[in-house]
Amino acid sequence: MKKFQPMQSLVLLGLFLSILTQSVMGQSPVTDPGSTNQTKQKASLYYLGEQNELLIKVNIWGFVKKPGQYLVPTDTDLISLISYAGGPLDEAKLKKVKIIRNEELLASAYEKQDTHFAMNGTAPVPGSGRGDLRVQSNMERVLTIDVDKFLESGNEDLIPELKPGDTIVIKGSTYHLFSKVIEFASKVAVFAQIYFWVEAAKK
Repeated sequence: MKKFQPMQSLVLLGLFLSILTQSVMGQSPVTDPGSTNQTKQKASLYYLGEQNELLIKVNIWGFVKKPGQYLVPTDTDLISLISYAGGPLDEAKLKKVKIIRNEELLASAYEKQDTHFAMNGTAPVPGSGRGDLRVQSNMERVLTIDVDKFLESGNEDLIPELKPGDTIVIKGSTYHLFSKVIEFASKVAVFAQIYFWVEAAKK
């Protein structure tokens, strides 16, 4: 039986570890932004579109086809934003979709009851005539929306409209997590088998 040279064994092990590391690091787990302080938007909360319609900037992360930051009309709801982002992936966990909302930022905008500079001029802040929006200092509100329930019932009251600066997080399902664990375990098994072969070749 042909024996592996020590250098060949090290190269083989190093190559496999490199492939394994790249595979694991290549995954992009969704981080819950509710555990960190959301950056306050310094620019205007509202923007003017090409048709002079008011737009707001929102973010969508996770298991959608086109995650990212979007400028959308002020009356956009959660379902519309998911549609703008290409729709959910098969692995998406729609039962618990999170909306991270910085209410302190919104409250500070409403309290001014003023006009804000937008991209092409000024525009009144929607809702500037409302009563006081009471929030605790430095608090972010996290909403959990059951999109599956909406899809089953069609009850539009379950789906909120979005606010400026909202961040939507759609995580992966339990099945997706389980499949990733199985995938990782299979790669570890391959590594163990290669290690066994290398050790056997040394004898």
